[in-house]
Amino acid sequence: MKQWLLGEEVIVNSKLPKILDTTLREGELFQKFRLETKVKVAKLLAEAGLDRIELTVDYPPRTSRRDVEEVVEVLKSYDVEIVIHGRACRRDVEAAAKYDVDGVGVYMAPTRLHREYKFGGIEFREAIDRLRDAIALAKDYGFEYRRATVEDASRFYFEENGFRKLLQIIEELKAEGATIISVPDTSGILTPLQVRKFFGRLKELCDIPLSAHFHNDYGHASANTIEAALIGVEELQTSILGIGDRNGIADLYEVAAPLIDIHGFKFRLRRDFLRELYQRFSKLTGIKMPFRHPLSDEAKTIRAGVHQSMAVKAPQGYIPAGKLKHDFTKIFFEVTPFLSKRVVEKILRTKINPSVLRMISEKLAEKASEHGGSLDPKHVKDILESFGFKVNEEALGSLLKPEKAYILLNLDPRYPVKMMIDEIIGWEDIEEVNEVYGDADLVIVAKIDRTKQNVVERIRKEFREAITGMRVLITD
Repeated sequence: MKQWLLGEEVIVNSKLPKILDTTLREGELFQKFRLETKVKVAKLLAEAGLDRIELTVDYPPRTSRRDVEEVVEVLKSYDVEIVIHGRACRRDVEAAAKYDVDGVGVYMAPTRLHREYKFGGIEFREAIDRLRDAIALAKDYGFEYRRATVEDASRFYFEENGFRKLLQIIEELKAEGATIISVPDTSGILTPLQVRKFFGRLKELCDIPLSAHFHNDYGHASANTIEAALIGVEELQTSILGIGDRNGIADLYEVAAPLIDIHGFKFRLRRDFLRELYQRFSKLTGIKMPFRHPLSDEAKTIRAGVHQSMAVKAPQGYIPAGKLKHDFTKIFFEVTPFLSKRVVEKILRTKINPSVLRMISEKLAEKASEHGGSLDPKHVKDILESFGFKVNEEALGSLLKPEKAYILLNLDPRYPVKMMIDEIIGWEDIEEVNEVYGDADLVIVAKIDRTKQNVVERIRKEFREAITGMRVLITD
């Protein structure tokens, strides 16, 4: 299958790759999750329709068999391949074999730099043999999926005769019984153009499936993974929010969404579920979505006046149609010194005399400058009403970025607070819930959505038996 983009022929992978999510393996190098959190995240990943989910083999006493087994047990009820990741050694393969899983991935770095400084100066031959022995053992145990990871493989791209060495390694591992070879960019040193050349050459010369795992040291991990997919790589490794060692790896959304929306890939992955997956993951783990992430609230907030003027009528002029279809049910405008007059008319739901409209817009812009660059819905409402207009709360809430509330609760110590947290965290307008010590027992961060029941009143009503005190702080 081919697509044309700006006159350039883009070869699109005709055999769709599998997505292996490694949030519960690579992601734990960023933040260690409690077991109950891992189980919940595993369910979310499986419900999202991912092809493969990767876990780390147990390493007593740091981790136990229970830490892996409970996650494996919950995943077995879903249609997903479970992969255990470990070192290229007998101990890790034998440990992986204790679990009822589909596959094992073993890793070893045969590059000179890693052999010298990580493995005490072992020879190239010994490094390859360790990988071969681990794959042979995995085959003996009957694993259907046997991945050999040639750690630091991208460094061969820059070495004299490096490509020849890498091909030799791949051929030996294939002969030993590997079913897929991972060629990771461990140090994040490849750019997208180099990925296209590197993996393009590998696909020409290798007849074994390849797996792509990119680190984000220069911010290219997701783009590099997309390039690998377009070249024809059979497995794409990602994590939620790209979490992983250092500044992480390829982000699941940043890889899957453009491949689906732009390049027409049809994964098992539930495209419409991605935003919910990220929101729930963020709440469960406390890992906040960066403002620059494609699914953040900032991504659907339009501030520039000329952008607002068009987006009132055709938001796809600034936000991709695929995101409007799958990710955002609505977009928001922020009242800044650059406010568009069209937003004012949209809020008031009526045509306004041009001279009056100009005065209102200038007043809102002036006040936005005085308030640090933007106005919250309350101030906007007050200013509009000062001009004699009646403001519809629903219209205001549907267009302007919601205010943020910090709700501090004092609770009856006899009340089961965990049950309360589990329920509140599932509410769409709740961003974060934390147990604290001091003047409050619980701090809830929420968005004040004026188009539906006030979240503060909902908490007060549903948990009145538990609450002995409540304070609410609204950000200005």
